[in-house]
Amino acid sequence: MKAITLWQPWAQLIVQGDKLVETRSYNINIRGRVAIHAAKSDHSGILLHIPMRELAYFQEAGVTGAKEPPRGAIVGTVETVDSLPIEELIGTKYDTPKERAFGDWSPGRWGWILRNPVIFEKPIPAKGAQGFWNWRTDT
Repeated sequence: MKAITLWQPWAQLIVQGDKLVETRSYNINIRGRVAIHAAKSDHSGILLHIPMRELAYFQEAGVTGAKEPPRGAIVGTVETVDSLPIEELIGTKYDTPKERAFGDWSPGRWGWILRNPVIFEKPIPAKGAQGFWNWRTDT
């Protein structure tokens, strides 16, 4: 199964169904179920630079506070169903203040449309990689 490594809390937001668009600088043609791996590195300090009005969405999703989200593990799966230029997503059902708080909607970027998230009750420890990589589920 294909997997992608994301920093927390974005990995958690995806698998719990709060983030429906993953914004990136590049297009993908991968469709179907992919594993979401939470990076081992701690980048939670980045939340300190998010405007207060946007931080409320992270708090509402329960990804801030005392409980640390899992790291260095597969935390769930999600289906990738499309990849569209951000300009095509503006004004659609995906263009919400919450989605904008969770991603970079700058012109020239891409939005990967996500559906049917599955969160694992018990994260599976795994070593991640950059870009999409193959996760062997039989190990």
